[in-house]
Amino acid sequence: MENMDKIIVLVITFTAAFATWKMVFDFYKIRFHKIFAHIIAIITASFMFISTMILFAPSNYQRGVTPEVEISFMAIISVIVMVGVLYVFFKYIPSKKEK
Repeated sequence: MENMDKIIVLVITFTAAFATWKMVFDFYKIRFHKIFAHIIAIITASFMFISTMILFAPSNYQRGVTPEVEISFMAIISVIVMVGVLYVFFKYIPSKKEK
């Protein structure tokens, strides 16, 4: 079951990072050249990836003794809130201003 936890955490993490990349890229490709938009989106998605992996890391990790990831309800809610805030900033608010 330990491998299943790792798979679930990686799916959540990569999904959050990809959603972040997509929202940031779509926002900046209108304002800048696509290459600069892509670089900004990659950097932002990398930070999202790292921060979500840190959320699932156990607080007292010991190599070989404790599991490498801990799935908790609070960590999943935190990831959903982070992606939701980015959605509001990069998709919802700009679309309201354009109308």
